[in-house]
Amino acid sequence: MLRRTGANQTTEQARLYGKAVRYFADVDGPVFPMELPLDSLRTGPVHLNLQFEEPLLPDDSVAWLDEIAVGERTKHPRVKAGTLKVQGTRGVLVIGHDRGGLSVEEVHAFAKQLGWPVIAEDPLSFPDAVAHASVFLTSQEIRSVLIPQVAIVIGRTTLSRSVNALIKLAPITCIIDPRMATIDSDRSGDKKFTSIPHLEAQPASQDWIAQWNKFSTRCAKVISENDGWNEAHIAAVISAAIPKDSAVFIASSRPIRDIEGFATPRSGVTTYANRGLAGIDGNISTALGVAFNHKQSLAVLGDLAFLHDLTGLIQRDDINCRFIVINNDGGGIFSTLPQRGVDGFEEVFGTPHGLDPAAIARAMGIDATTVTSIEALEKAISTPIKGVSVVVAHVPSREANADNLKSIYEKMSSI
Repeated sequence: MLRRTGANQTTEQARLYGKAVRYFADVDGPVFPMELPLDSLRTGPVHLNLQFEEPLLPDDSVAWLDEIAVGERTKHPRVKAGTLKVQGTRGVLVIGHDRGGLSVEEVHAFAKQLGWPVIAEDPLSFPDAVAHASVFLTSQEIRSVLIPQVAIVIGRTTLSRSVNALIKLAPITCIIDPRMATIDSDRSGDKKFTSIPHLEAQPASQDWIAQWNKFSTRCAKVISENDGWNEAHIAAVISAAIPKDSAVFIASSRPIRDIEGFATPRSGVTTYANRGLAGIDGNISTALGVAFNHKQSLAVLGDLAFLHDLTGLIQRDDINCRFIVINNDGGGIFSTLPQRGVDGFEEVFGTPHGLDPAAIARAMGIDATTVTSIEALEKAISTPIKGVSVVVAHVPSREANADNLKSIYEKMSSI
C-alpha cells in the first residue's frame, strides 16, 4: 500500500476486511513486533497493512529476502473433539457443498457411522446420498412427512431453498464446521462443533430410511421421463458421463444447482466450486488452476460465467481441461425466481448477450464446438481430454427452462 507518493493506483486498505480477520495492524516502518499477529494466526486470518515506499526501484536492495524462511505448517487444535449426543431415530445429515473444509473421507466415515439419511449438495462425492432430495423436498407435503427430529449440518448449505426449509423444520439443529472457530463465528445452532465429534446416537429406524428411499425412487422416475434437450437432463448426463478419476469444477448459479438436483449420486470424481460469495467472476481461471494439478478435468459453466472471465483462456500451460458451457443467452437462474416477468427483467436480470461462446473461444486459439443434442454432448464428454477445449451446449430459452423446472417441481406433490 502506497501513501503520500502521489500514485493514482492506490487504495485505502486500513481495516478493509473488518471482523473477518483476527488481527489487524497498520505497519509504517521497517521494525514491527510479530508475536501478536503470529499468535493470532492460530485462530484465523491476519491482515498486516504494510506502508511501502515506492517499490521496485533499480537501486533497491533485495537482500532482506534471503532472511525469510518458510516454516513447516502445523496445526494445533485448540480443543479436543466434542461428543455429539442425540436422541431419536428420525434424523438427517445434510452435507454442504463446501463440507466446511473437511475432507470427503472424513465426512463419509462420519455419515457411515451415523447411519442416517444423507442429503448432499455435492452428489458426485457421496454415492450413498439420497438422490434428488433438493427436488422432491420442493413439495411442502413431502417436507411435512420428512420433518426430522434432529438435523446435522456439515459446512454451509447454500444451494436449495427446499433443503434449508427442511432444516428449519427440525426442532434440533447441530452444526459441524471448523470455520466457526475462525472466520464464520456467527453460526447459530443448538449444538456446534468445530471438528468431527464423537458420536452417541441411535441409528435411524428402518421405516424412516424407507420413507426417504420411497420419495427418492419416485422422484427419480419423474426425472427419468424428462429426457429431452433441457438443462436438467443435461446436468444429469454430464454428471454420469464424467470419466472416473477426473476433477470437475462447477460454476455458481444454475449449473451447480442442476447437478445437485438431477445428478445420480456417484463417486470417482473430485469436485470443486467457488461457494464464498457464489459469484461468476474468475471461473475459467479457477477451473484452469484446478486442472493444473489433475491429469484431466472438466468445468461446467453457464454462458455468463464463461464470458466474465474470457481472459483466463490466455494461458499456455500444459493443462488438460474441457469446458462445458451451458448457453441460454443470459442469467437463467433469475427466470426461476419471483423476479421473473417484472418490468425491465431482461435488462436487469436476464441480461442477454447474443454472443457465440464457441466462436469467441476459437478466436482465442481454443478448440471449440457447439452441440445441440444429448448424443453429441455425450460424445464430446467421452472424447479424451488433451489441452484446453470448449464445448458449448446451446439450450432452449431461459423461460422454457424455468417452465420445465416448474413442471418437474409441481409433479412432486403427487408422487
